[in-house]
Amino acid sequence: MRFPKINPAFLALPFALALAGAQQTGQPQMTAEMRARMEQMRPVQDLAQTIRLLPELEKNKATVVTKSQAKTLLSILTTLQKATAVQPNNAKKYLAQIEDKILTDKQLTALDALMLKAEKEREAQRAKRQQSGQGNGARIPGLPGGFLPGQNGQPQGGQNAQGAQPGQPGQFNPFTQGRGADELKKYIAVLQKK
Repeated sequence: MRFPKINPAFLALPFALALAGAQQTGQPQMTAEMRARMEQMRPVQDLAQTIRLLPELEKNKATVVTKSQAKTLLSILTTLQKATAVQPNNAKKYLAQIEDKILTDKQLTALDALMLKAEKEREAQRAKRQQSGQGNGARIPGLPGGFLPGQNGQPQGGQNAQGAQPGQPGQFNPFTQGRGADELKKYIAVLQKK
């Protein structure tokens, strides 16, 4: 029995919620071009979210990654860690490999539950910020820089370390900088000890 894929509507939820929040608070709305770019980046975002949650599988004996799974995952994770950019098509391939060939049904079910929990927590944080009047930016989960562009159309926060604008398909690697890179490095060390 194969585990069903994650519902695409679920994956669009963070984007839809952020857009709705921006519309309700009178903040800049995304243009059609920006929405298309977000859609192009979706595979990279999905891969980043899945990899970010993989270490959580180690906290439950029933979902711990095995030695053979670790070996295959290490191949993918070290490749991602070394890449200057993650192409959306490559992200799709890596995600399919992780979901279809590496993880078990039990592990995928656990990941789905973790994704739902993380989304509920993000929604609660958004609601709390809006109630306290701190909602001065529509955070878009998974988008490098994370906010809708400013009035000049440039992403807030400038350019990333590689000189490419965040959110440009194929010009960004969420695994080489910031907290994501640090977490990936720690998880790779865990897998290498298996």
